[in-house]
Amino acid sequence: MALSFKYKPVKLQSGKTIYRPIIPITFNGNSENIDIFGLLDSGSDVTIIPIDLAEVFGVKFLGEDKMGGITNIKLKANQRIIPVIFGKHHEKFTFKIHVFVPIDKNFNKIIIGRDGFFDQFKIIFHQSKKRIEFKKINPKFL
Repeated sequence: MALSFKYKPVKLQSGKTIYRPIIPITFNGNSENIDIFGLLDSGSDVTIIPIDLAEVFGVKFLGEDKMGGITNIKLKANQRIIPVIFGKHHEKFTFKIHVFVPIDKNFNKIIIGRDGFFDQFKIIFHQSKKRIEFKKINPKFL
């Protein structure tokens, strides 16, 4: 069975509307689950969540890692493993992913990267249809 989600419209500052693969995901916290939407980014090695969201989970900051991307922007960040729930209706999957938490409070995006998440599914981006499809595979466990 496959999960399928429509791309979400995003209005740019220029006024133009584009469609992006933004998907629902649930972060499984210590005492509560938090349902959010994140950009599924095949170009991102890691999942990145804002510090405010990480604080809800009571993430302990034990040190800092440095990370950068194709834009060569450097962020000081903490790396953690967080349980997530992904799916809809009767087809939901629970697994753990690595997340980076930028120390910069101005960072407010949720980016779902490859490490841990893409290992769980065969993912097909149907760009012309503005849809994304997930087929569960035998995952590599953390």
